[in-house]
Amino acid sequence: MLWVEPEGPPTPLNTTLETSSDNPSGDPHGQAHHAGEAAGKVIGGGIGLVVGVGIFLLMFGPVLWAPLWAAFTAAIRVKLLAHNGWLTAGAAIAAFLAVAFVQFLLLVQKSPLLRYPAVLLFSLAWVGGLWWELTSPPHNWLLPPPWRTPGTWAMVAVGVGTVIYSGLYLLILTRFGKGRWAKKWQLIK
Repeated sequence: MLWVEPEGPPTPLNTTLETSSDNPSGDPHGQAHHAGEAAGKVIGGGIGLVVGVGIFLLMFGPVLWAPLWAAFTAAIRVKLLAHNGWLTAGAAIAAFLAVAFVQFLLLVQKSPLLRYPAVLLFSLAWVGGLWWELTSPPHNWLLPPPWRTPGTWAMVAVGVGTVIYSGLYLLILTRFGKGRWAKKWQLIK
């Protein structure tokens, strides 16, 4: 089949853009900044979510880290002994709940005899653990990194980080411990 030329002049391309009150610039895609705003909201929301999760993990790291570590180690030990999936899962959940409950009891207290040492211990474990993990050579993440003694400046940095982190942590806990339900769990009143 041969191509046949259409009769009459060729149709002109529709290059003339209509302007209206909704589209005063005549842009065929509407107003260009609408697309930029939509993309900015998507990108900003994603970055905000990542930053928010990062801050959440950094602030509540000790509270999340200890129960998860207890659950993981309990699951590993029970799996080696029993080779039973349900028993392993039950031991992991029980260890997680037990450590989370002990932490809850320690952190909800208003008495400085219980609260400050608990916060200091959790903060030292978290800041020291982060230092230990970040300065260690590459290793299997399921096992702790090889132990090495920190230098003087590393100890100073971990100590200062622990004090700063403890202060921020106590500021968060003061708001958390003022609820009526939290007062029921305080051991020393």
